[in-house]
Amino acid sequence: MSEDLEHHGDAQMWKRTGDLLLANAATARREGDKILVTDFFDEHQPQIAVQADENLSVTEAAEKYFKRYTKARNASGEITKRQETVRKELERLEQERVRLEKAAEERDEHFFEKPEEKQKPAARTKKTAAFNGARSFTSSDGFEILVGKRAKDNDHLTFRVAGSLDMWLHAADYPGSHVVVRNPSRKDVPQRTLLEAAQLAAFYSDAGRQAKAAVHYTQKKFVNKPRGAAPGLVSLASFKTILVEPKVPSDQ
Repeated sequence: MSEDLEHHGDAQMWKRTGDLLLANAATARREGDKILVTDFFDEHQPQIAVQADENLSVTEAAEKYFKRYTKARNASGEITKRQETVRKELERLEQERVRLEKAAEERDEHFFEKPEEKQKPAARTKKTAAFNGARSFTSSDGFEILVGKRAKDNDHLTFRVAGSLDMWLHAADYPGSHVVVRNPSRKDVPQRTLLEAAQLAAFYSDAGRQAKAAVHYTQKKFVNKPRGAAPGLVSLASFKTILVEPKVPSDQ
């Protein structure tokens, strides 16, 4: 498992590099496959070189680093869960071994009898109710924007309410709401609507008090739920990133 973590690299380093590229988007200089940026995380603000494909723009290079950050972060969480599962299974097996040894010492014949199979309880009828776990906004272009309220609401919004061609957004570096731009007509979402939805995604996240925040966006069909992942946690097969000011559109 440690080899898996090393393969994906340091998630925070990828995130920091992506942030620096976005912050230097207007001033960065190119030297072949390197991009020279100012390191705002260092109090002396030195210039550093960031490795990047010379065919990529600064923004595209930042998106690539954010993708590496997302993969590394998700891998770390998944491996930690696997380690915890293994630990609990080892504890269970150890407890079972102790019980077996005790039963053998006490010659407890009943302990080794095959237990009767328990009857499965009757399946409960699922009750469907109107979904009220999202805030609703209307963009300047008339598109409905839905913002999840809690982690479980985020999952419901993304995987039960959103259509495959709806636009999906989430703050890149912080926990926060899933945001969905409904697109029943399957038209291209206007840039103004995308910007307003991204501002909402940033505002309803832990980045809400930042001056600027990066927001990932993609069509819902590229959003996946890793097996066993916690509520609200997803992985993205493809996405782009936009830098916005966290806020609620003034006409809402």
